[in-house]
Amino acid sequence: MFLIPQIQIRQQPTVMEFQSQSAGISIRQPRPDMEITTSQAKMDFNQPRPDMEIDQHQAWRAYNGGTALEMNQQIYSELPALFLEGLAKRVEQGNQLAKFHLPGNSVAEVYGSDWKRDPFVEYRAPASYDNVEIHVRRNPPVITIDPVAPQITAQANDPEIDFHPGNLSIQVKQYASIQIIPPQIDITM
Repeated sequence: MFLIPQIQIRQQPTVMEFQSQSAGISIRQPRPDMEITTSQAKMDFNQPRPDMEIDQHQAWRAYNGGTALEMNQQIYSELPALFLEGLAKRVEQGNQLAKFHLPGNSVAEVYGSDWKRDPFVEYRAPASYDNVEIHVRRNPPVITIDPVAPQITAQANDPEIDFHPGNLSIQVKQYASIQIIPPQIDITM
């Protein structure tokens, strides 16, 4: 049997290597520089004096009887009682004189002890610690506040951007090749 010569073809593919590194970016922004200045608020405190009212009218009535009208009213209001006291005293003296025959009821004895004058009407008001009335009215303080606005100064800082570029590395590890090997021809005859 007769063999047919065959061609051999050897093929080698291309082998490539890819290496990549991604790019990087970092962004950093510092806080802004701020300056805040304030000054004290203007405050004004004013405390008005309290209002005080002192009524000594009743005390003056106890000292000197008060006004003429008040004195007359005081006398007039007590005259009926004074009249009745005097009348009762005279009636009692008259009853004693009616019994002049009894010892100790002589005219000298009845009227001899009556040398003091009858008391007159008390025209002054009664004295008391309550005669002076004091009324105090407290006034609230007056507070005025003028606020002062703060002064704010801000300086923005630019962002700091750092860029790290990436890279791509392509290498051919093996080139493609085709190898054709012809058959051996027997040239002997």
